[in-house]
Amino acid sequence: PLEEVGPPDVSTDFARLANDEMADLVARHPDRLAGFAAALPLNDAEASLREIDRACGELGALGVQMFTNVLGVPLDDARFEPVFARVEELDRMVWLHPTRNATFADYASEGESEYGLWWSIGWPYETAAALSRLVYSGVMERHPRLKVIAHHGAGMVPHFASRLGMGPGFREVKDALPLPPVDYFKRFYADTALFGATNAVRCVIDFFGPGHVLFGTDMPLGPPAAVEATIKDIDSCDLTESDRAAVYATNAARLLRIS
Repeated sequence: PLEEVGPPDVSTDFARLANDEMADLVARHPDRLAGFAAALPLNDAEASLREIDRACGELGALGVQMFTNVLGVPLDDARFEPVFARVEELDRMVWLHPTRNATFADYASEGESEYGLWWSIGWPYETAAALSRLVYSGVMERHPRLKVIAHHGAGMVPHFASRLGMGPGFREVKDALPLPPVDYFKRFYADTALFGATNAVRCVIDFFGPGHVLFGTDMPLGPPAAVEATIKDIDSCDLTESDRAAVYATNAARLLRIS
């Protein structure tokens, strides 16, 4: 996240540089790249709004990338409401990626996470926590046209949907939200970047529906043959031809308005 690189003036400069470079890369390789998601200096909400307008309006960005927290501040904090409103107004996408490192200890008695658990199970939790906060706080209710693509199959959400729909969070907000929480969770989109986990990919498609799942592999990250494993996972889900095409291509073409 750019906000971890430096203060707002630094992160703003980095965002502009990154977005200029990405736009140039797309322009030079239109046969290989359909577009890009803009980086934002989210430690400065006003600067983020200006960069959204510039990147989407002038550079052709298809949306923006946001991380699951901003220097420890959750995304349902009031300072980010204008950011979501602007993305919704422009009918662009939010790509949501987890951020957490070894300083997030596994237990309160420890100083840091052990065995890489901050990544292997911390990131799926982080993603689910961020999506849950957007639901329970009413962000998704206030912005009904907001489109969020959650990385790594939306983390824990599809696997623990019943708990999210009936636990303390539901009891706390049931009188404030006109719809059940699960209805809002199903509005999110998820990718298939799960590194070869057939049952997990099937759960993602079952929960969100083929119309809300997009092919993703986390390339160039992930283990060897992750792309091939992801394709195998999707093809093992017994999808109809139209649903299979939706996951692989037509969902992205429709949502991002690309050909």
